[in-house]
Amino acid sequence: MPASNAEAAAWAVRGWADVAVGCLALDGPALDGAACPVTEPGTPSAFGGLDEVVRSVPVTSGGQDAARLRGLRRFAGPVPCWYPDSRPAAGPIRAVRPVAWRAAGHLARFGKFLMRTAAGLPWHPPCALCSARQLAWGARYRPSASDVHVTMALPVDRWLARRTWMCLPGLPGPGTAVAEVPSTATPLAQQIWRGIHEGAHLDHLSVLARPGSSAPSPAEFGTGLLIAESYAMAVEILAAVECIMAEEGHAVWRLGNGLIERATRLPGGANPAPEFTDLPTLAEVYVRGPLEVLTGGDAARALPEQITGSLRARWRSACAAYPPAAAFGSAAAELLGRSPRPLRF
Repeated sequence: MPASNAEAAAWAVRGWADVAVGCLALDGPALDGAACPVTEPGTPSAFGGLDEVVRSVPVTSGGQDAARLRGLRRFAGPVPCWYPDSRPAAGPIRAVRPVAWRAAGHLARFGKFLMRTAAGLPWHPPCALCSARQLAWGARYRPSASDVHVTMALPVDRWLARRTWMCLPGLPGPGTAVAEVPSTATPLAQQIWRGIHEGAHLDHLSVLARPGSSAPSPAEFGTGLLIAESYAMAVEILAAVECIMAEEGHAVWRLGNGLIERATRLPGGANPAPEFTDLPTLAEVYVRGPLEVLTGGDAARALPEQITGSLRARWRSACAAYPPAAAFGSAAAELLGRSPRPLRF
C-alpha cells in the first residue's frame, strides 16, 4: 500500500469497498441480461472472505469509503460489528506534493485549451446510455482496445459502486467485467467516462490477464491501481487530441473539462473532492501519472510493453500531426525534470 498513517487506513477501507463491489457481483447480479450469479448456488457468500480480512486488520474508521463499504455489505445481511465506521481516519494526512501542483496546473491549462478548441468544431449528440455503445464509440480512440469483457447490472448507484471495472473469478476469457449502474452524470460525461477512461482500464486488465492468473488483477489495488490510473489518464489526453483531428467537438470539450476537474479536485485545490480528502497519493496520480506515462517515466516503464508500444505510436503520430500536443508533451517532460522529447519516450 503506497501510503502511511491515516492515508493508509483510508486507502485500505477504499480497497475493501472496491472488493465489496466484486463480492456483490459474484453473489448475485445478472450477466449480460441473464438472471444468474457468477458463483454456483449453494456456494458460500463472497462477502465471507472480505469479512475475515476486515476482522483481521485493526482499522476502526475510514471516512466516506467506510460508509460505502458498509452500504455494500448490507446487501449480504447485517454489517458485522468490526467493520470500520465513517468517522475520518485517525492521524495525520500529508500535503499534496509541489510537483503534483505543477502537474495539475499544466493539465488544467491544456484542459482550457481543449475547451476553447472544441468551440470551433462540429458537435454531435452523445451515444445511447448503453455500455456496449459507449465502449464501441471509444474503441477508436483507445490504442489497445479490447472487447472481451462481461457487462453486468448491479443494484447500486454510481456513488456506492465508484470503480466499476474489475477482474472476477469464474468469468470467460480474461475475466474482465464492467458494471452497469445508474448515474446522474450527463450522457456526454458517461460516454467519455465509459468509452475512454473505463475502456482503457478494461484494455489494461485484458493485457495483464493470463491463463491461470487469479482475480482480482494487480491493477485494481495499491501501486498497481496508481499505474492503471496513470495509463487511463494518458489515454484520455491522447483521445482528446485525436478527437480534435476527428472533429468531435463534444468529446474534446468534455475531455478538456475532465482534465480541469482532476486538476482542481486535489486536497486544498480550487474545487477539492471529498473523495480524496484523505487520499492525496491517489488524487495526485490523476495529474502527474499521465505526464509520467507520456514522457516515458516510471509509470510508463511499469506498464506492459503490449500497451505502451501502441500508446507510443499513437502519441507520436498525434504530436506530429498536431503541434499543440507536441508542445504539451515537451512542457510535461521539462516539468518532470526530463529532456523535452515530445515525439519519443
